[in-house]
Amino acid sequence: MIRYFIPLFVLVHCAFAADRTVAWKKVAEAEANGLPKTAMELLEPIVEGALADKAYAEAVKAITKKIRYHTEIQGGKAEEKIGNLQAEIKDVPDEVKPILETILAHWYWHFFQQNRWRFMQRTQTGEAAGNDIMSWDLARILAEIDKHFSTALAAGENLQKMSIADYTELLTAGNAPDSFRPTLYDFLAFEALSFYSAGEQAGNRAQDAFDLGADTPVFDKLDDFLAWKIETTDDTSTKVKALQLYQDVLRFHKNDANPDARIDADLGRLVYGYNQAYGVDKKERYIAALERFVDEWADHRISARALHHWATILQNDSDFAGAHRLATRGARAHPETPGGNSCHNLIQTIETKQVNLMVEQVWNEPWPKVSVSYKNIDKIWFRVVPYDWNKLLTSRSWSLDQLATRQQQKELVGMQPVKSWSVDLPPTDDYQLRQHQVEVPGDLAKGHYFVISSCTPNFQEKRNFVNYRSFWVSDLAIVTRTRQGSDRVGGFVLDARSGEPIEGVQIQFWRRVRRNWQRT
Repeated sequence: MIRYFIPLFVLVHCAFAADRTVAWKKVAEAEANGLPKTAMELLEPIVEGALADKAYAEAVKAITKKIRYHTEIQGGKAEEKIGNLQAEIKDVPDEVKPILETILAHWYWHFFQQNRWRFMQRTQTGEAAGNDIMSWDLARILAEIDKHFSTALAAGENLQKMSIADYTELLTAGNAPDSFRPTLYDFLAFEALSFYSAGEQAGNRAQDAFDLGADTPVFDKLDDFLAWKIETTDDTSTKVKALQLYQDVLRFHKNDANPDARIDADLGRLVYGYNQAYGVDKKERYIAALERFVDEWADHRISARALHHWATILQNDSDFAGAHRLATRGARAHPETPGGNSCHNLIQTIETKQVNLMVEQVWNEPWPKVSVSYKNIDKIWFRVVPYDWNKLLTSRSWSLDQLATRQQQKELVGMQPVKSWSVDLPPTDDYQLRQHQVEVPGDLAKGHYFVISSCTPNFQEKRNFVNYRSFWVSDLAIVTRTRQGSDRVGGFVLDARSGEPIEGVQIQFWRRVRRNWQRT
């Protein structure tokens, strides 16, 4: 995971100047004692001192904490917090403004997510919206978020000169080195890209909306993508802004001696293209681009991430063998990396054992077969256990072929079976579900039973799949029918072998009343 911002309010501790360390301890004490006003007052000189010392990370932390306490005093409304931050931004040095603008964008975005249903229900009026955020429509709130991300990135040249190492106090360490996001510009750019890639954008579509076709250079080689001049009349398109931002980041790192940031961003634009583009050949062009990427950067850890993306496409197409092959390649080439770990997890998913049973409810001659649906197992064990029907009725089971609790299931497995056997299953080398018909014993006495299956001979449930199904052995069969709106049940009792109706049979009915089965 790349380092990421904590957008709602900064919580991490900074390396403070010695004379401000005591002040921070007093802030913490005030916070612990539930004194937000005292904490806010203590933060004022910390902000002034940090700005004077150009300790901008510390200043940002102090400013956002101060706003948090101020908002808490005012009643804790999100719109108050946003307004307070906007007021602070006006008076801070230019070096601090891009970070605070990004935080402000996140706060607007979080406010939208918390009130999504309100914005989605509102109709765009076409009139200029006021300053009351509670009255904005979807287009207005998204435009405001975009404005603050864009304002943050407007100082791009200066941000590109600021090392991300100087702002580590504001970031949560991830599992990738700083070389993937070496400057403050890189970090803020990808914060903006996370917004431009969000699904909410689909709800705000202009009449002349830009559509990203799969036949565009989005999946082309890097130089061709950078040479792409995107033509559109939709100047509000977040797709265009995202693509142009990817181009800017990639141009910035095009000639870096260390390729980490460049190839990370390059893979990002391919994934973005697949998520946003349309066209019948989208998948083919995406896979071709991933294959080209993997071949070029096979020795780099990022290639394992590309292999995971590629394998996921095959998995979604039910090509589990192909997905397994690619994931294995990534896991072996780059173990203990984010991409390698993702490949490993995908392998575990594909190799997961699965088994299910389908049985007829009534068994008699000619004896039925148990249908086994399975994958990734090569042998299955069976038991047939007699079970008291009346006991099942008092178990509060939602279905009469199931048991209500894990304890009842455990007791069932521990009961003495009247029949036991095992069956070798054809292998599922393609990791696909397969059906197999299993013969059942033909000499069971009449009565009620459970058939139990297991992937291990001891029928223990740890790392195992235990299935159980209820059935009867009987010479009788019943066919029922109900009428819509009626509580009456009609039907026939038949000889199960010949299908001839049988006269004079006594029938008992059960119906569920709340959690209990009642005989009627």
